[in-house]
Amino acid sequence: MLVFCGVLCIAGCGKKDETMSEPTKQVEATPEPTAEPTVTPEPTATPGSTATPEPTATPEPTPTPVPEYAKDAWFGFGNGADMESVANEVEIKAPAAYQYKKKDVTYGEIVKTKYYSTTCERDKNVIVLLPAGYTEEKKYPVTYILHGVFGDEKSMIGDGNSGIRIMVGNMIEKGIAEDMILVFPYMYSSKTQPACTAIDHENMAAYDNFVNDMSDDLMPFIEENYSVATGRENTAVVGFSMGGRESLCIGFSRPDLFGYVGAIAPAPGLTPGKDMYLDHIGTFKEEELAFANESPYLLMICSGDKDSVVGEFPKSYHNILTKNEVNHIWWEIPGSDHGDPAISSGIYNFCKSVFKNLQE
Repeated sequence: MLVFCGVLCIAGCGKKDETMSEPTKQVEATPEPTAEPTVTPEPTATPGSTATPEPTATPEPTPTPVPEYAKDAWFGFGNGADMESVANEVEIKAPAAYQYKKKDVTYGEIVKTKYYSTTCERDKNVIVLLPAGYTEEKKYPVTYILHGVFGDEKSMIGDGNSGIRIMVGNMIEKGIAEDMILVFPYMYSSKTQPACTAIDHENMAAYDNFVNDMSDDLMPFIEENYSVATGRENTAVVGFSMGGRESLCIGFSRPDLFGYVGAIAPAPGLTPGKDMYLDHIGTFKEEELAFANESPYLLMICSGDKDSVVGEFPKSYHNILTKNEVNHIWWEIPGSDHGDPAISSGIYNFCKSVFKNLQE
């Protein structure tokens, strides 16, 4: 606020007042300092609640590689059971996950035993592989697995870390294959000598004679001593090389006993033909490879496309069956010679397909 002051004059009676006071000086008032306005502090913001972080997404599991199916697997509609659904699921190579021993899998018990063969008039060795958890309270289907020429009952079961015992055990544990008893026989069936000595007609006839040993001696022994589900719907046979030839021989000779038949790289001699070793007479004529009444639920043949031992004979059997309108499944394993991966491919595909209640 500004303050204003006037000048004061005093008049006397004719005489000047000597005591006239000094004029009053105007004093400028010192302005009062303008007070700085008090700034009302902004209210302290109440901190918002800390946002809960988004949960870390669980990573998607790595997808299992899609199996490579045998797109060129042949299947026809001839005289036999409908196998088309099985043919569509044939995998060219057995997945590696099933081929090696695992710490968390219990594998079946190996039983090494003997039975008396009236066919050979002597005791013969056989290995019986019982499934894990085997019990007499349950009846099990049976698969007979046949070895190659010069082999024996030990040839096909594997070394304990891989092979058929391990692969089928893994498949059963994962539910890919049914619980089953596997039987590994010694095929050679001669009354005059205990083992194959050469690739000649006499020795080949002893292998063909196994069909009698199988039906008359081995199968009754297995059914008497183990908890077996009987009947062709519960009985399978599969073999490699000479064992493949004999599994076909057995399948066509006794379709009343075997509902499932598999042949991996089957050897020459099932029908007439000549290879590097022998001019084969043939167990059957080509036109005889057919089923008059009963036919298998499943008939499989496979071979490596680079097989230097049996060559084109497996494919020739496929062609004969095609001509005779016999339902079967046929595929080749690319790059395989006479052994793996053809053996593992055949065993894997056969064992995952048997005892599945296929319809005729």
